[in-house]
Amino acid sequence: MNEDLKKDSVERTLCIPLWCRALAVKKLPQILPDYDAIRILKKMGETTPPTIFYHMECACLAGAIRQYDFSKEIEWYLEKHKEAVVVEMGSGLSCLRRQMKNNDNTWINLDLPDVIACRQEYIMPGINEQNIACDLTNYEWFDHIPYDPHKGGIFYAAGVLHYFSKQDVKNLVTTMADRFPGAVFVFDTISDKEIKQGQGQVNSTNNETKISFFLNDAKTELPKWSDKLINVTQKSYLEGYPVAGVHYNPITKLYIRSKRDKLFVVHTEFKAL
Repeated sequence: MNEDLKKDSVERTLCIPLWCRALAVKKLPQILPDYDAIRILKKMGETTPPTIFYHMECACLAGAIRQYDFSKEIEWYLEKHKEAVVVEMGSGLSCLRRQMKNNDNTWINLDLPDVIACRQEYIMPGINEQNIACDLTNYEWFDHIPYDPHKGGIFYAAGVLHYFSKQDVKNLVTTMADRFPGAVFVFDTISDKEIKQGQGQVNSTNNETKISFFLNDAKTELPKWSDKLINVTQKSYLEGYPVAGVHYNPITKLYIRSKRDKLFVVHTEFKAL
């Protein structure tokens, strides 16, 4: 394992979705297969998933479907905003741009310095892709986003906000709404019912990082944070973005049913000027 990804750091959780996406290539190839995940794990020297659970179809689904969910949000947005900037907040070792084969839009990956160093080693940036090292709670990174309200922008955060305090998330989202009017922000979150299970997955990587943030009803809560947060939707993480041609085994179906009120993807728009 690369020394930058210390076992007691948030960055160590990078291997959780990476293993899910790598194993899903064979188990669930209909869901936006991530061949880079296999390559990266091999190069990192990671030979065994944190637990045997990762070999189950339902575990693979949890990682692969998130990339698919965000890809659909990006795809739908870019249909109407063809020159928009795409910004992944807390990009980790995500290869979503490569999975989507997007070489046209400006695509910016934000993450902590050690994670960006890791990205630089394992993932070659595309023609219009840029990696920026930063702390998301330090808003200096705003100045590095080439945002044009006339062209638009979509920001997304996958598996990131869980580790922030609720106040930090509120401050971040409302400040973004002020700075990037007319843009869209999409992120995944959990309900209070999922905290214990989610924390167990983090702990399986020998990581002591704590999950802090959750939302039970984004459609009600986000507009209370700011009147600039509009058109809020909250969809099931596992069912909100149906995948054509995929058939799950009985255990996976039970898993999906058990997570309906626990895992979500939230979409909000920032009110235009």
